[in-house]
Amino acid sequence: MEVIRHGWPRQILYFIVRVLSGIMRMTTSTGYRLFQRISQSPGIPVANPSLSYWHIPLSPIAKHGSDGSIPLPEDADVVVIGSGITGTSFVRTLMRECQMQPVRVVMLEARDVCSGATGRNGGHITPVLYPHYQWLKEEYGVEVAKEIIRFRLKHLPELLKVAAEEDLLEESQCREVEYFDVFHDKGLYSEAKELLSEYQKDLPLEGSRYKIHEGEETIERLQLSSKTVGCLSTLGGAIHPYRLVTGILERLVEEYPQSFHLFSHTPCTAIKTCREGLYEVLTPKGAIKTRHVVHATNAWASHLLPGMRERIVPLREAMTAQKPREGLGSSPGENKKPWTGDRSFVFYPRQSLFDFDYLTQQRMVDDEKAAWPAPQGELMLGSNTKNIEDIGNVDDREWSRESESYLQQALGEYFEVKSKDKEEVKGVWSGIIGTSSDGMPWVGRVPEMISGRRVSRASDKGGMAAAGEWLAAGYSGEGMVHAWLSGKTVAQLVLGSPGSELPGAFRIGESRWSRTGVEEGMVRMVMRQTRVNI
Repeated sequence: MEVIRHGWPRQILYFIVRVLSGIMRMTTSTGYRLFQRISQSPGIPVANPSLSYWHIPLSPIAKHGSDGSIPLPEDADVVVIGSGITGTSFVRTLMRECQMQPVRVVMLEARDVCSGATGRNGGHITPVLYPHYQWLKEEYGVEVAKEIIRFRLKHLPELLKVAAEEDLLEESQCREVEYFDVFHDKGLYSEAKELLSEYQKDLPLEGSRYKIHEGEETIERLQLSSKTVGCLSTLGGAIHPYRLVTGILERLVEEYPQSFHLFSHTPCTAIKTCREGLYEVLTPKGAIKTRHVVHATNAWASHLLPGMRERIVPLREAMTAQKPREGLGSSPGENKKPWTGDRSFVFYPRQSLFDFDYLTQQRMVDDEKAAWPAPQGELMLGSNTKNIEDIGNVDDREWSRESESYLQQALGEYFEVKSKDKEEVKGVWSGIIGTSSDGMPWVGRVPEMISGRRVSRASDKGGMAAAGEWLAAGYSGEGMVHAWLSGKTVAQLVLGSPGSELPGAFRIGESRWSRTGVEEGMVRMVMRQTRVNI
């Protein structure tokens, strides 16, 4: 009998996982260190992180508010912790939609503005669709699975719209691309096509843009390695995430000088409650009293929300920027033009859909008048392959040398070009993502049992929601197709509206919290990946 994914009863898997995790905790130094990292606070982000290639050069707003002589406001309507894509989406939405003017917002950042995962990722706006759909359907049912898929798909048009409204389309390189899933294993490729077929059957509109590419001539024309057994393509998106976020924040600071205050190098060290029914947000520069605290720190969320430990687990990953070898990208696509900057990829070189490398490419631009150095087709390559020492690790000053070595040679396995050159590595850095124990983001009001803090729930002034703490985090490496609309939803919730776009599976609740944790995450991993014959 073949057991696939959910073939094992969950109770048996829980028993096995609990036994194995207990053995690891007690008998191996590696296991002890792993569970110690997972269960402890991630602290605040380390100083002097590795230099992300996206950050060259730094934005003019990178160190805004870091001058110690600039005083913190004594109070605010909302304090936002984190200056990445989630926090930026929240503030932009709040400022645009709040009927109470002026709403007073303070944004705190522990390091430079946008120095976390948003400014360190791969630049994809391409969601995982058919590879996850079967699991989502089995876990949550058909309608919820569709809801999650459609929420992910909304992000590309939404970010294109936002970039256009902010006049940042060129600077941010926010654009549509042709996205390829590339397979080297025949068995996995066959499985992927079966999953795609099921996805297209249930979501015919969303699945209609997929194409199948097979055959030696086709693979050669795509400049892919002869190891490629086939690939699937659809519409995707790519972006320079740092420039989008810092560009929006720069405009918000200029447009709302009296009501939006941005402080970099100002970490939140603790949150307390006051007799007045307010929160007191503590920083090295002083304290701010507020009715609302928004946690937009993703991997670091459990520092200030201890109840989220083992629910949102930090994971360190490495990224590279590489100059393409001569001729790569010159092969004309269907539009009869070279494809440099117009394609993105996920490569599956082995036998698992959960073991992959991801690649976007910057455009090739020759513009002496541009405010930023023109991109030169840099290949932005990262890997989903996990190193146990990276799980629970929040030190983005360093990265796994094993990962670096792998990424430096991987492109030679993926493309074939008539050139003796190899890619030139122009940058290596690391970033910390927040992985969710149940695979879904955590979005909404934080229950008091999780925060450990309670303030008066009296209605807020100006029609805003009752005072509280709010969270949008745990994107599990897919922040660009979850974070913007999650941040937007939290802003709408704070403003008293229901935030109806958000899938119910993402919402924070006591029952969801109580059934998740490290063991739950491990069980789900086994159920999603294991094929066992018994």
